[in-house]
Amino acid sequence: MLSGDELTTNANVTFDSVTDLLAIPSWDLSITDVLTIVAAVLAAIDAGHQSVIVTHGTDTMEESAWLTDLLLGAERRATSRVIFTGAMRFSDDDDSDGPANLKYALNQAMQTQHSNQGAQIAFAGKLHAARWAGKIDASSLDAFASGSRPASSGPLPPTNGTIDVNVALVTANSVVRQAIPEDVHGVVIQGTGAAHVPSTYFEQIEQLWERGVPVVLATRTRDIARTFDAIDRVLWAGDLTPEKATLALMAALGSSRQLPAVCNWWSNLMSQSIR
Repeated sequence: MLSGDELTTNANVTFDSVTDLLAIPSWDLSITDVLTIVAAVLAAIDAGHQSVIVTHGTDTMEESAWLTDLLLGAERRATSRVIFTGAMRFSDDDDSDGPANLKYALNQAMQTQHSNQGAQIAFAGKLHAARWAGKIDASSLDAFASGSRPASSGPLPPTNGTIDVNVALVTANSVVRQAIPEDVHGVVIQGTGAAHVPSTYFEQIEQLWERGVPVVLATRTRDIARTFDAIDRVLWAGDLTPEKATLALMAALGSSRQLPAVCNWWSNLMSQSIR
């Protein structure tokens, strides 16, 4: 792994400040590590930097960018640019895409007149909102896509800057039916292609809801537009992947563990959902 100074030298770019934070492959990042990244971004903005670029492995870049987006807060969002970037090819390859991606990220980040866009991913000459960016190809230089969605996310519900990590992500379909832990503060279930779950889960979902534990149903596909209905006794992940829904539920529970407050927070989040 290259240091920050080596990355900037290879790309022939200059920054006011370069910080080496974590020399860890992105597939090894824990939620604690991701929070360390978020904290460093927020601290840089609070120290007066209007633009922050994070170089990050591509395997989990979209999740780190999304949690950063959730915890940025309206004031920082309004005054700063936060852009994640990385590379698909190794730095010692003759045709590494890292330098070009870093240059493009810097060019975008310097356009501070376009603040209030939230955390974004700059890759292969394209800009994606963290909310909708997804790595779709592990062999292409153009590895990320966000469909036809905007390059910036809409307003996000407020948080208090912390998260509750006691949230379980469970897979439930015709192949895998994982058990839902009992001692959690929230649950995200990755169901089938339309966010359905096997009927064997219905009773436990009802019991969790009765205890004030929010349950979010997610899918591997683009879900149809859904709004919260208390009759359903579940929340819907909408445009979020199961992983991003889990991070969002952690942020919601970090603000309040009261089920009505979580439902209101989630409805606010989903009001900006875009298929």
